[in-house]
Amino acid sequence: MREYYSHLIKTLSLFVFLFVVNVLYGQVTIGSSVPPERASLLEIKTQEPNSDNVTSTKGGLGLPRVFLVDKNTLEPFIPTTDTEWVNATTSKIKEKHAGLMVYNIYVSPGTETNKEKIFRQGVYIWDGGRWKLETKDDSRYFSPPSFNIPLATIGSILTYDLYAQYANQFTKTGNTAFISSNPALSTIPAPYSGSLYKRSELDFAITYYDNRIIESVSVNANGVMTYKIKSLDVDANSFVNVVFIIK
Repeated sequence: MREYYSHLIKTLSLFVFLFVVNVLYGQVTIGSSVPPERASLLEIKTQEPNSDNVTSTKGGLGLPRVFLVDKNTLEPFIPTTDTEWVNATTSKIKEKHAGLMVYNIYVSPGTETNKEKIFRQGVYIWDGGRWKLETKDDSRYFSPPSFNIPLATIGSILTYDLYAQYANQFTKTGNTAFISSNPALSTIPAPYSGSLYKRSELDFAITYYDNRIIESVSVNANGVMTYKIKSLDVDANSFVNVVFIIK
């Protein structure tokens, strides 16, 4: 009888072990006992898809809220002094974390000029080399409002701050022509950050200018355009197309 029970216990133990192994290495559903879909290793749902393809009426996934440090590092999770990080070429620590997703709540101050340390609030994904902000905003560029550039004497070399003009026109303070249907609106904000884009968040491009009027045109990283006056005979085609590109 003892041998029978001993054999039974061993058999049950083996069955439990195999069952646990199967669970550990199988597919998992969190939130219900509904099996995950075929290609999902992990699925979060409280029900089978209904007629609207809804799989949860109870809630969603709460990502960890973090303060990211640099777009090119995994700080604060892995210090840059960590042995694996120092030897990233051989450890492949960057590649191994591709797909890591967090919700960043750190918003960099307006005085930050290092573009690798400029963060907005939102979902960031590590792509194997750097953090990227996930956004549904497909408009990665925009045109600033219209303005007149100064013209002096022929041959003069002038500069014009394109970014300052954008900031002035998109801010109510100091702009007597600023009118809004919302009296509380004092600034036309950038998406997600809720404020104007900083200089360091933008690239600046000139896609057209009337080469009869100006020449030797350039624009620097701060959004300041330099140009030389060639003629003062302006007409309807005497304009400049400027594009701001969001980094």
